Amino acid sequence: MPRNSIQLKPSEIKAAFDAAEMRRLFGPILDVSAMMLLLRLSRRTLYFWIAQGRLDGTFRKRGKHHFFWRDRVIDRIFNGQNWETKNEI
Repeated sequence: MPRNSIQLKPSEIKAAFDAAEMRRLFGPILDVSAMMLLLRLSRRTLYFWIAQGRLDGTFRKRGKHHFFWRDRVIDRIFNGQNWETKNEI
């Protein structure tokens, strides 16, 4: 399936978080709990995506903890390659 020809621009991603409440809830670097809330995903699905390499380049692991760059994750999800759905949780 071809990639969507309409891409989110960095300015559009940034604009989504301009409201004070959004900045308070979702800073530029998020832990697993905040990322789950932002994406409305379960912990299991988020870790599955990490294991499958779908979020490579969007997070760093420090000890047992994962920290995500919010804008990179959104860019990867909306502008990245399409994913197969046969092994989804």
